[in-house]
Amino acid sequence: MPAWARHAAAIEAVAAVVTAAVAVAALVGVKLQLDANDTLQREQSARDAFRAHLVLAVEKPGFARPADACALIASPDGGAYSAFVDHLLYSAEQMLAVEAGWDTSFDALLQPHTDYLCSAEAPTGDTAATRTLLSRFRATHCSVAAAC
Repeated sequence: MPAWARHAAAIEAVAAVVTAAVAVAALVGVKLQLDANDTLQREQSARDAFRAHLVLAVEKPGFARPADACALIASPDGGAYSAFVDHLLYSAEQMLAVEAGWDTSFDALLQPHTDYLCSAEAPTGDTAATRTLLSRFRATHCSVAAAC
């Protein structure tokens, strides 16, 4: 009787362990691949949101750098301006969630809207990240008396 036949039970047990290990490794590999795909998708979505905001800023320069945000928010274009700022906050939230180092860039983009963001009509933030962003901005840029 050959040696492999005498040790068939042990060989089958080792083969079963190897098969299980390969299956577990495959599951871990799939999980890592799905996580990497999710990260790439979130990064691309954030870039798309920011790119869309830049397009809006070019199309509506009066919204990007308002001469008087308080007058603008009270005007017939107030709703559109508010949506513009909301979109800026959304793109900031998306970018800050996927890539570090954008804080100063978004702080600079928010500064032309200081009067509006420090007013009673300002957005409060729909998510914790947006509330944190607005809270930090207001702590450094808003005086005690609101401009609007």
